[in-house]
Amino acid sequence: MRLQSVMIAMLLLLATGCATYRDDSLARMNTLPLQYEKFDVQIAWEVTSAQGSTVINGVVKNIRYFEMSQLQIQVASLDDNGKRVHQAVDFISTLRENEAGSFTLKLPQLASGSRLRFIYSYIGTSGGRSGGTSWEQSFESKVP
Repeated sequence: MRLQSVMIAMLLLLATGCATYRDDSLARMNTLPLQYEKFDVQIAWEVTSAQGSTVINGVVKNIRYFEMSQLQIQVASLDDNGKRVHQAVDFISTLRENEAGSFTLKLPQLASGSRLRFIYSYIGTSGGRSGGTSWEQSFESKVP
Protein backbone atom coordinates (compact mmCIF):
# COMPACT_ATOMS: atom_id res chain seq x y z
CA MET A 1 0.00 0.00 0.00
CA ARG A 2 2.85 2.40 0.85
CA LEU A 3 4.47 1.80 -2.58
CA GLN A 4 1.16 2.60 -4.24
CA SER A 5 0.95 5.92 -2.39
CA VAL A 6 4.49 6.83 -3.39
CA MET A 7 3.77 5.98 -7.05
CA ILE A 8 0.59 8.10 -7.06
CA ALA A 9 2.45 11.01 -5.48
CA MET A 10 5.19 10.76 -8.12
CA LEU A 11 2.66 10.69 -10.95
CA LEU A 12 0.91 13.76 -9.55
CA LEU A 13 4.24 15.56 -9.23
CA LEU A 14 5.13 14.76 -12.85
CA ALA A 15 1.71 15.88 -14.09
CA THR A 16 1.94 19.23 -12.30
CA GLY A 17 5.44 19.76 -13.71
CA CYS A 18 3.99 19.65 -17.21
CA ALA A 19 1.24 22.06 -16.26
CA THR A 20 3.75 24.73 -15.23
CA TYR A 21 5.50 24.91 -18.62
CA ARG A 22 5.54 28.44 -19.99
CA ASP A 23 6.61 29.86 -23.29
CA ASP A 24 9.16 32.62 -22.67
CA SER A 25 8.60 33.98 -26.19
CA LEU A 26 4.93 34.63 -25.44
CA ALA A 27 5.77 36.36 -22.16
CA ARG A 28 8.41 38.46 -23.90
CA MET A 29 5.99 39.53 -26.65
CA ASN A 30 4.07 41.73 -24.22
CA THR A 31 7.20 43.61 -23.15
CA LEU A 32 8.47 44.61 -26.61
CA PRO A 33 7.73 48.22 -27.65
CA LEU A 34 6.88 47.82 -31.35
CA GLN A 35 3.88 45.74 -32.44
CA TYR A 36 2.15 44.50 -35.60
CA GLU A 37 -0.90 42.28 -35.91
CA LYS A 38 -2.73 40.80 -38.88
CA PHE A 39 -5.20 37.92 -39.24
CA ASP A 40 -2.44 35.32 -39.11
CA VAL A 41 0.39 36.59 -36.89
CA GLN A 42 1.34 38.91 -34.09
CA ILE A 43 4.83 40.36 -34.26
CA ALA A 44 6.57 42.39 -31.58
CA TRP A 45 10.13 43.72 -31.71
CA GLU A 46 12.67 46.19 -30.47
CA VAL A 47 15.42 48.00 -32.34
CA THR A 48 18.78 48.54 -30.64
CA SER A 49 22.28 49.56 -31.62
CA ALA A 50 25.21 47.27 -30.91
CA GLN A 51 28.80 47.38 -32.17
CA GLY A 52 28.05 49.60 -35.16
CA SER A 53 24.94 47.65 -36.20
CA THR A 54 21.19 47.98 -35.91
CA VAL A 55 19.79 44.87 -34.23
CA ILE A 56 16.13 43.88 -34.43
CA ASN A 57 15.09 41.35 -31.78
CA GLY A 58 11.54 40.12 -31.87
CA VAL A 59 8.89 37.48 -31.44
CA VAL A 60 6.34 36.19 -33.94
CA LYS A 61 3.19 34.32 -32.87
CA ASN A 62 1.02 32.09 -35.07
CA ILE A 63 -2.61 33.09 -34.40
CA ARG A 64 -4.29 31.55 -37.46
CA TYR A 65 -3.09 28.17 -38.62
CA PHE A 66 -2.85 24.75 -37.01
CA GLU A 67 0.76 24.86 -38.15
CA MET A 68 3.08 27.33 -39.87
CA SER A 69 6.15 25.82 -41.48
CA GLN A 70 9.07 27.35 -43.38
CA LEU A 71 8.42 30.60 -41.50
CA GLN A 72 10.89 33.35 -42.22
CA ILE A 73 11.18 36.99 -41.22
CA GLN A 74 13.03 39.45 -43.47
CA VAL A 75 13.79 43.08 -42.78
CA ALA A 76 15.15 45.51 -45.36
CA SER A 77 16.28 49.08 -44.87
CA LEU A 78 14.90 51.38 -47.56
CA ASP A 79 16.27 54.49 -49.22
CA ASP A 80 14.19 57.63 -49.88
CA ASN A 81 12.81 56.06 -53.08
CA GLY A 82 11.67 52.87 -51.30
CA LYS A 83 14.46 50.70 -52.73
CA ARG A 84 16.26 48.12 -50.61
CA VAL A 85 19.63 49.14 -49.27
CA HIS A 86 20.34 46.31 -46.83
CA GLN A 87 18.50 43.11 -45.96
CA ALA A 88 18.62 40.44 -43.26
CA VAL A 89 16.62 37.25 -42.81
CA ASP A 90 15.99 34.82 -39.97
CA PHE A 91 14.29 31.43 -40.15
CA ILE A 92 11.96 30.16 -37.46
CA SER A 93 11.10 26.53 -36.96
CA THR A 94 7.55 25.33 -37.33
CA LEU A 95 5.02 27.04 -35.07
CA ARG A 96 1.76 25.46 -33.97
CA GLU A 97 -1.28 27.65 -33.38
CA ASN A 98 -0.71 30.07 -30.47
CA GLU A 99 3.02 29.26 -30.31
CA ALA A 100 5.66 31.93 -30.67
CA GLY A 101 9.24 31.98 -31.85
CA SER A 102 12.07 34.49 -31.54
CA PHE A 103 14.06 36.14 -34.30
CA THR A 104 17.13 38.36 -34.47
CA LEU A 105 18.17 40.42 -37.49
CA LYS A 106 21.28 42.53 -37.89
CA LEU A 107 21.65 45.44 -40.33
CA PRO A 108 24.36 48.08 -40.70
CA GLN A 109 23.91 51.07 -38.38
CA LEU A 110 20.75 52.99 -39.33
CA ALA A 111 19.72 56.49 -38.33
CA SER A 112 16.60 57.13 -36.31
CA GLY A 113 13.66 57.55 -38.69
CA SER A 114 15.08 55.18 -41.32
CA ARG A 115 12.40 53.12 -43.05
CA LEU A 116 12.24 49.36 -42.58
CA ARG A 117 10.22 46.87 -44.61
CA PHE A 118 9.31 43.66 -42.81
CA ILE A 119 8.36 40.65 -44.92
CA TYR A 120 7.17 37.40 -43.40
CA SER A 121 6.38 34.23 -45.31
CA TYR A 122 5.31 30.70 -44.44
CA ILE A 123 3.25 27.67 -45.43
CA GLY A 124 0.12 27.43 -43.29
CA THR A 125 -1.89 24.26 -42.78
CA SER A 126 -5.22 23.83 -41.07
CA GLY A 127 -4.50 20.28 -39.91
CA GLY A 128 -5.88 18.48 -42.95
CA ARG A 129 -4.03 16.53 -45.59
CA SER A 130 -3.82 19.31 -48.14
CA GLY A 131 -0.45 20.83 -49.00
CA GLY A 132 -1.13 24.07 -47.17
CA THR A 133 -1.27 27.72 -48.13
CA SER A 134 1.85 29.68 -49.09
CA TRP A 135 1.64 33.21 -47.80
CA GLU A 136 3.78 36.34 -47.83
CA GLN A 137 2.94 39.69 -46.26
CA SER A 138 4.84 42.91 -45.75
CA PHE A 139 4.56 46.07 -43.69
CA GLU A 140 6.74 49.08 -42.97
CA SER A 141 8.05 50.61 -39.79
CA LYS A 142 10.65 53.19 -38.82
CA VAL A 143 13.74 52.96 -36.68
CA PRO A 144 12.83 54.70 -33.40
